[in-house]
Formats: sequence, C-alpha cells, structure tokens
Amino acid sequence: MRTKHLIPNHAAGLTYANAYAAAREGSGGGVDPFEAFPDAVLGLIVSKLPFRSAVAASAISRRWRGAVAAAPALDLDFAAAFPAAPRRRAAFAAAATAALAGSRRHPLRRLCLALDGFFDQAFAASAASHVASWLAAAAARGVEQLELHLPRSRLAVLPPSLIACTDLTSLTLRLDHNALPLPSLCPLTRLSRLHLSSVSLVGCGDFFEDLCSHCTQLSCLILEQCHIGALRLAGAPQLCSLDIASCSWTEQSSIAIAEMPALRTLRYSGAMANRHMINGADSLDEAVLAIERPQALLEPNLRELLALVGNVRSLVLSPWCIEQFAHPEEWSKVRLDKVRRLACIIERREEGALSIAPLLTSCPNVQELSVSVVPSQSKRRRCSDSEVQYRVIGGRGMIVRNLREIRMEYIDESKSGLDLVKLLLKKAQMLEMMTIVPSMDGLEQAKFRRRVLKFRKASRNVNIQFCATA
Repeated sequence: MRTKHLIPNHAAGLTYANAYAAAREGSGGGVDPFEAFPDAVLGLIVSKLPFRSAVAASAISRRWRGAVAAAPALDLDFAAAFPAAPRRRAAFAAAATAALAGSRRHPLRRLCLALDGFFDQAFAASAASHVASWLAAAAARGVEQLELHLPRSRLAVLPPSLIACTDLTSLTLRLDHNALPLPSLCPLTRLSRLHLSSVSLVGCGDFFEDLCSHCTQLSCLILEQCHIGALRLAGAPQLCSLDIASCSWTEQSSIAIAEMPALRTLRYSGAMANRHMINGADSLDEAVLAIERPQALLEPNLRELLALVGNVRSLVLSPWCIEQFAHPEEWSKVRLDKVRRLACIIERREEGALSIAPLLTSCPNVQELSVSVVPSQSKRRRCSDSEVQYRVIGGRGMIVRNLREIRMEYIDESKSGLDLVKLLLKKAQMLEMMTIVPSMDGLEQAKFRRRVLKFRKASRNVNIQFCATA
C-alpha cells in the first residue's frame, strides 16, 4: 500500500523523509518509519481509504490499531463495504462502533452514514440502536458535517441523538420518502448548509419557521425530491442560495419567501407549486427556472413567478417556460429589463427555436445569450404561416442593442434553427462573438456553415466560430 503521497508536507515537518531519518538515528535502522507519526497523521491517511480498507489497515501492526478511531472523516457505507456479503451486518456494526469510539482529542470533521440494506427484518431493531449510538459518539467528537442515508423501513427513524450534534455546520438527510415526522432542528444553531432529499415535509408544522428563526447562520438550503405542502421561509438573514429540485406538491401547495436580504441564487426545477408569494427579492442575482410542463394549465402562475424572480442579472429558462412567450397577447407585459445573461434550453421542435424572438423582446438589455437544443420525444408540429410571421419575421420589434456574445449548441438545419441564427445576426448591432455547435457532421455541417456565413450581419466586428463539440 503506497501512502507516501497521503502525508501532508506542511504538517510541522512530519514528512516521510524526516520521520524515516529520525527512526533510523534513534534505533539504528530496521524500524517502521510510521512509528514516529502521531495518531492524527495516521488517521488522516486512513480517512482517504474506503471504510473496509481502513479497517483492514488496523491489522498492519499495533501502531495502526487505533488509526481508524483518529480519522477526521469517515464514510460508513454498508453496501460499499460488503457488496457481496449483505449478511455481515454484525461485523459492519462492530467495525463502525470501533471507528467512532475516538475521544474528543481527535475531532471528527465529516461523517457519512449510508445504510441501504442494513435494516434487515431480523436486524432492524438492533440497527436502530446502533444508529443512535453512532450519532451520539459523533456528537461527542464534535462532528461538523453529517450525511445520513436511511432506507425505507418502519424502524429506520431519526434518533434523538441527531439533535445532540450541536457542532454541525452541514447536514444532509436522505430518508427514502419515509412517512415520519421530521424533528425540529432548532438546537443546530451553527448549521450553514441543509440538504433534505426524499423527505416528506407535509404536516411538519412550523419546521421551516423554526429553522429560519433559530438557525440564523443558514446560507444554503436544498430541497430535493421532497413532498411539500407549504414552504414558508422568512427571516433568514444569511440565506443566499435556495434550491428546489424535482419536488412534489399537494393540491393547495404554496411557496412564501420574505425578508431574505442575502438571497442571491434561486434554482427551481421540476413541478411547480400552486401559489407563489415572494416579497423583497431585490437581492436575487441568478434564477434558474427549469420547470417542467405541468398537467394543468398554469400559465398565469408562471407569469406571476417570472414577475417576482425573473428580473435578475442571470436567468435560465426551461423549454416549457420559453414556449409560453409565443403567446403575445398574454406575455407582452412581462418585462425582464435587468437580465444581462440569458440561457435558454429549447426542444428540437418548430415552436422551440421560434419562441426565442418574443422572449428577447421582453429582455432588451441582454448581453450574453446561450441557446442549447435538446431532443424532444413529442411529435413535431407544423406551424401555420401566421405563427411564423409573428414569431420570426415579426421579430422586427425585437431590440437586442446590447447583445455582444451568443453561444448556440446543437442547432440543426431546420427552418426554425436557421431563422433564429439569421434573425440574431440581423438584429444584434453590437455582436462581437457567435459560437455555433451544429448537431450534424461532415458534409451537412459544411453546408450549414456556408449558409450561415452568407447571412446579413448588422455588426461589422462579429466573429462567427463553429465548434465540433460543446
């Protein structure tokens, strides 16, 4: 086992060469050079290894026996430790207990507990007590970063010892949609990052209100694949990033955000809640709205959301959001004057690329534009002459006076793609760079390039580049 590269050179002269020389001078050679290293350095070495290898390293010699207990980071993944022997739960429990038995002299910075397959029907009761004791031991060693992955089981519950980890600054909970109440995290006052994945948040009462009022250092909140009824965030002075990813919502769901002076980034993907109440979002700098096509007609809800959070410096929109701008009678009043960087993800359909022109009409001050085309599984729909007249040729009212850089990925030779390139070259008078990544190869790409270079250009200084890959 090569461990020379794992020893930090800055650890107060505790390099391999210095330790080896000192050991030889003291005993005349033939001594293991690692005998001179303290437990902290040996613990740092085994923390870089998988848990099974770290436990096996304790059998090297008596000096390595307590190295795992001194490790500053532990990754206790049951499925990875025993992939071919899932019945060795007792052996894994004993090794994990010994690894967490270190004293406060060896603080634990990071702990990951991934227990998929650990809660067997015959071992579930014992597994629950082991999890409680492991978290209590981690709390005694002052754990700062904790990742806890529990499988779907009746006995896989969050023990009270989780709240005893008061030194936590980062907490990740993956509960596999267990229909269990989430305990209040009020004692975790030092928490700065919270990631909840596959957690049911319906019926949790004042969970988010208590979180904002007590965890005042919280700066990053991630909700991934959670089931939510009402999300109310108010009074978190340092929350700067909010990520709502692929969550499911109840029929009367709502999102309320207020008094967030430090909120800079909002990422909202997947399904959309029924109501949005956002006050004081002037500090927002980046908004990613990767919202999927809903089952019901929710265009007014999207217009309300864009009016609240869309007027930011950097905006990313999903295909469904972009396609809504193709209805001028409903979207003409949506003004996004502050947007400077606009990223559009469109589907390879006629109405995908053709909706960019109305969108740019609402974003007159865009300086950087990025268009990325993704395949569509739906049927291609033919646009009528009147629709094409408004969407592309009718782009005469589009103002892109500040547009300087354009990047278009996987644009094809269809009429909508060529019309979009032609329109942007014709309207962007300050354009300096256009980068195109075509979706075709060989002769078709050369033909596409010749057609693009023949288009009329409003800017004399524009440089058009073609790249083979993104």
